[in-house]
Amino acid sequence: MSKKYFFPLLFLPLILLFVAQSQPPEDTFIVVGGGPPGLALYENGQYVGATPLGDAWPGYTMYDAFLWGDKLVVTTAEVGRWILIYHLPDLSKPATAIKAPGNVSHFLYYTPEVAPLSGNVLYIAVFNQSAKRGYICRLDLEQEVLSDCIDVGVYPHAPVKYGGYIVTPLIREPYLVKLDGGGVTVRVRVEMPWRPYVNPHDPLRYTWLSFHMITTDGKYIYGEGHAIDPGYMLAVEVHAHSYIVSLDGGGRVVAFYPTSALPPGLPGLAVCRGRLFATSPLEGLVYVLSTPDLKPLAILKVGETPWGVFANPDCSRVYVTDILGGRVYVIDVGSLETVKVFKTPMRWPHTVIFVNGDAATIFKQIVQPLDTIPITGDLPPPVVACGDLPP
Repeated sequence: MSKKYFFPLLFLPLILLFVAQSQPPEDTFIVVGGGPPGLALYENGQYVGATPLGDAWPGYTMYDAFLWGDKLVVTTAEVGRWILIYHLPDLSKPATAIKAPGNVSHFLYYTPEVAPLSGNVLYIAVFNQSAKRGYICRLDLEQEVLSDCIDVGVYPHAPVKYGGYIVTPLIREPYLVKLDGGGVTVRVRVEMPWRPYVNPHDPLRYTWLSFHMITTDGKYIYGEGHAIDPGYMLAVEVHAHSYIVSLDGGGRVVAFYPTSALPPGLPGLAVCRGRLFATSPLEGLVYVLSTPDLKPLAILKVGETPWGVFANPDCSRVYVTDILGGRVYVIDVGSLETVKVFKTPMRWPHTVIFVNGDAATIFKQIVQPLDTIPITGDLPPPVVACGDLPP
């Protein structure tokens, strides 16, 4: 009897090795979020532990984060002026707290290459609602100072790097602002013709577009656009109707796709392998479109309130933070299936950052195997909003 199974057993280790090598590698990443503010580490697809973020405002949901070497930059996007810089491995308190001239806007970078980083300078969008002034500021990550805030228009938001420029949308005006290394800005107006025309007697019917979020694949710019009728320079209700729009480098509309996204619109955008992923939190959906023609491929139901979407290093998967569901959903870019769900130790996960082995080793010194991050005092109801919040 044993001879009958000799050869299959002999080759079993080779078969198992082949199967293991054919499986995609698991990712190592951190999640930053609120409820209370904290950080969680996942190594090779397994939860390791979590830790609070010391001295961060405790009652907020949307904590943006950017990792630069051994420095973690954290902001309370849209509602706070403070930029907190933690020096790893100490997350008990920020080493530096910088006050911006207005509320710091979101920077949901789905991949590091999209971040508006030039050397040691990270460009930050800031808007002062009271003064109706918006700026792009240089955050020197080495010296830890904010300087050279350039006035660019009404409500700049979420700048990205594109073609040697820093490009930022304006939520309230129909322009993209391009900033070069010398601080020179160019405002590019974005307008979209309607076909078929709305009125048969008005063959020149068109509309202007302001943008809430943008991202890029290096060739095109993709954004969440809102219509502004010609003659109105400011958007009265920026979330009245959300379009997904692709633009060329000159700001010309290549394609657009209308969505039924409710406020706060489509805050998460990521491009991977010719596919654009856009989250619609209050619909509980992720729109998937081909690029750059924006043909619909799928509309996925993901969690309760999908917010940010982040691509892993090889762009084989995107990670969607369910900001009110306390989970991170992993979607395979090829099959568009949810292949994994991570429960987080914070109530309101917001940002995913992929890290290498050296960074993971540092974070492992900090985190503890907590089921939930301890909460001190009462948590207010979660704030899920983009824009129009006073400093």
